[in-house]
Amino acid sequence: MKKALLAVIVFAAIHAANAQTLSPTVIATAGNYSTGSNGYSLSSTVGEPVITTLTQGNTILTQGFQQPNDVVNGLLDIEKEADGAFSVYPNPTNAKLWFGYEFNQTGKVEVALYDIVGQKLDYTLSESYVDGKQIHSFDCSSYAAGNYVLSVKLIPSAGKEVVLSKKFQVIN
Repeated sequence: MKKALLAVIVFAAIHAANAQTLSPTVIATAGNYSTGSNGYSLSSTVGEPVITTLTQGNTILTQGFQQPNDVVNGLLDIEKEADGAFSVYPNPTNAKLWFGYEFNQTGKVEVALYDIVGQKLDYTLSESYVDGKQIHSFDCSSYAAGNYVLSVKLIPSAGKEVVLSKKFQVIN
């Protein structure tokens, strides 16, 4: 009987040590999170319905899409073109635009933003590219509502340049 009780205690201790923790971060195209002076917090997102929050003691569970870090999952879960992959998210956007790219060769990458008539705007990014998915973001809330083109150019160590572009929309 003592061995069975000891086994149950060890089993419970192992599972308690592997428990998950959550922090209140919401990823959405729009919303806000604020904490009042009374200790209450409010999290809101656009497109998420009003739901019931369950509490028990100090544990709070709210259904919804919660992530512990500010990441965009699946940004490059797209079929690669012959020369690489390039994606933007969310589209349309009103604040932060995430973009990611992946190429089949190494070299220098230049990212530029253009308006819909082809004039180069003030956002640029230049970096060396070696391998793997690269994900970046920039704040486009100061841009006027309309259509824009984000272009990524790979200048390889050897071979031809690769240019991939995506059109996105800013809404205010």
